[in-house]
Amino acid sequence: MKNTIYKIGFLLFAFALVTSCESPEPETNYSPAVYELPTAINLETSNITNHSFEFTYDVNGSGEGYYVVVEGGSDAPSNEDVFNGTATGLISSGSFQLTGESVTVEVSDDLCDDSTFDVYAVQFTSDSFLSESTTLISLTTVENNIAGAYNTVTNGVMSGNFGGEIIEDFTSVVTITDNGDGTFTFDDTTAGIYPAYYSAFAFIDPTFADPVPWTFDVPCNNMDAAYWSTLEAFGDYIIFEAIINADGTISVHWESAFGEVMDAVYTKQ
Repeated sequence: MKNTIYKIGFLLFAFALVTSCESPEPETNYSPAVYELPTAINLETSNITNHSFEFTYDVNGSGEGYYVVVEGGSDAPSNEDVFNGTATGLISSGSFQLTGESVTVEVSDDLCDDSTFDVYAVQFTSDSFLSESTTLISLTTVENNIAGAYNTVTNGVMSGNFGGEIIEDFTSVVTITDNGDGTFTFDDTTAGIYPAYYSAFAFIDPTFADPVPWTFDVPCNNMDAAYWSTLEAFGDYIIFEAIINADGTISVHWESAFGEVMDAVYTKQ
């Protein structure tokens, strides 16, 4: 009787063991999940001027692209920093949708000439994977070389001494000299206006027919100053502002205590 029980128990155990080792039926019509992971980013720069540049972001994938522009030599941001738009020495940041085409970004956030900038970029895929590391490209903006002779065209209004005469397309020539110390001297900040108009008062003081020179520092493509002109005897005070444009022209605005208000464009000869 015991032997019979043992045999039955053994058979049941063997059956359970064999059954447990059988392979499960394979599942049909199943496709494993495929996730989009970040791929290599290609960055290229173009159209570099004294205060702007462009860069092209190209990647073989979808999702979103993120970038930061920082001052050259700043601590490198992490991938999370770029994604969040934060970095040491930050100039600008942004993001854009990736559609399979390259994206061109213009950066013109008051950049200085002859300065180095670093662009860092990452990809955030449509499956929410972020690039493990950043992609970097560096560039240097064009150095200003404003010394030389310029043809100028001025428009504005004269003071009450001249009946508020409207000035239209008044032409002259201004020479800018590089002093070799980071400063530049304009031989006439009125671009011929004062010599042409105030020479009528030269019988009072011959200097009234003189040009109005001034020397400027040129930080980040801008020049501005407030100074006494050669008409100091009449208390004439000039406020002068200028910006060097990407195409090399100079846009000037100046106003005097007499009431002259002028805008001029300088084009290098």
